[in-house]
Amino acid sequence: MSHWQDDSELFALATRELFTAVVGDVMDTLGLRHQFLPPRIHPLRDDMVVIGRAMPVLEADVFVERAAVRAIPLWRSRSA
Repeated sequence: MSHWQDDSELFALATRELFTAVVGDVMDTLGLRHQFLPPRIHPLRDDMVVIGRAMPVLEADVFVERAAVRAIPLWRSRSA
């Protein structure tokens, strides 16, 4: 494998040279056993590939009535 200059080259190289089983084996060897997306998340077509970085986030619905907001421990109002 050659080196890359930017993300588009990295993703093109990964798409061309890697496949899921190899990535999974390497990550298992490194102890990274919970890094894959669930099987229900997949490309739209068979000729497409899903690859890239992901950033997990914690999401909370903040468009609720004020009384319900107090029940969500992650949301703190300024008046509370």
